[in-house]
Amino acid sequence: MSLSKVKNLFSRSQFPLHYGWLELIEKSIAASSDQEYLMNEMNDISKLMGNEYTEALILLIDSQPESPYSLPLKLIPLKLSAKKRIATNSGEFAGDCEMIKSLLSKHVSIGNKTPAEQRNEQRQIQEQKLQARLEASEKMFKERKAQYERDYIDFPSLEVVKIRRRSKAAEILEPLTKGQTISESDYLWLINKGFENQHVSGLYYLNRAELAKRKWEDTKKPWNLVNAIADYRKAGKPQIAVALVNKNFPFNFANGNKSLKSALLTTSGGAKRDLNMFDKAIQFGTQAHELTKQDYRPCTLIGTCKMILGDVAQGHEWYQKAIKRGFNEDSFEQEIRSIYNRASCKDKAKIKQTLIADGWVYQWLK
Repeated sequence: MSLSKVKNLFSRSQFPLHYGWLELIEKSIAASSDQEYLMNEMNDISKLMGNEYTEALILLIDSQPESPYSLPLKLIPLKLSAKKRIATNSGEFAGDCEMIKSLLSKHVSIGNKTPAEQRNEQRQIQEQKLQARLEASEKMFKERKAQYERDYIDFPSLEVVKIRRRSKAAEILEPLTKGQTISESDYLWLINKGFENQHVSGLYYLNRAELAKRKWEDTKKPWNLVNAIADYRKAGKPQIAVALVNKNFPFNFANGNKSLKSALLTTSGGAKRDLNMFDKAIQFGTQAHELTKQDYRPCTLIGTCKMILGDVAQGHEWYQKAIKRGFNEDSFEQEIRSIYNRASCKDKAKIKQTLIADGWVYQWLK
């Protein structure tokens, strides 16, 4: 129990013996090895001071006050009595003040402190104030943090923060971060509301890929393998996709189903292309094209690889085949522009010349 508020009643200069008495009580309470000895000393000194001080000692040691102000209020009569005695020059106590001072001096400093003691006391006061401010700041921080956590939830791995708890966004993002798949409609909702970023989209497709992979391993239904490879690519994990391809190639389980085999080869070729394995990607794309002549997807795979390798003419030719087979012209422009922006100056000139010569004139080419 801190006696600081009680000590404030009795200033060191006006009530040196009272102040020393309270300091000794503090010292006795805080002591460890010699606490019993100090308590006995306190009892003897308090008896010399008077019966009311013996009662006050018990109150100070054993009391658990309802408020920090209850003890000072109970000790005000002691202060008033001491002031009256001092005013009549009879000392702070009715008993032998010199004896009391002598006994107290064995344990605490009585009267005005030395400059060194005063500096030390001021330092302690400043440290106590600083500690009080730190504790108050820490308490306020904890309270604000607790309030924040009651109202909001953060998703640091997604770089999405301060989402209202029990909101639709929280109900979608929370399972997503726990490895669960979310519906396509929920994912589109996130995009429309501005919550989508590379971390959200990456995790969305990664969870889908993991689920599709588990389904493939459990059921051996080949389209689950196609979906797993495709979603690993969309999640930015082509290494995992290629490892899955290598584990299951040459896809003998798909023999007799041309559409399935073509999809496996095209998707796998895309994963190879992501890792700059262009020759293998072209090989997969060519095999897929032989299986499904009217599918534009193998054509775009081959066209992209040819363009990146600098064979602009053949790449463009394969893209034209893709367009004739249903490849969207806007998608064609997006892919060509992406390839063009990453190409060397020499290949950029080739791409520009080839496109313009074939009537494909875009603003970004000028």
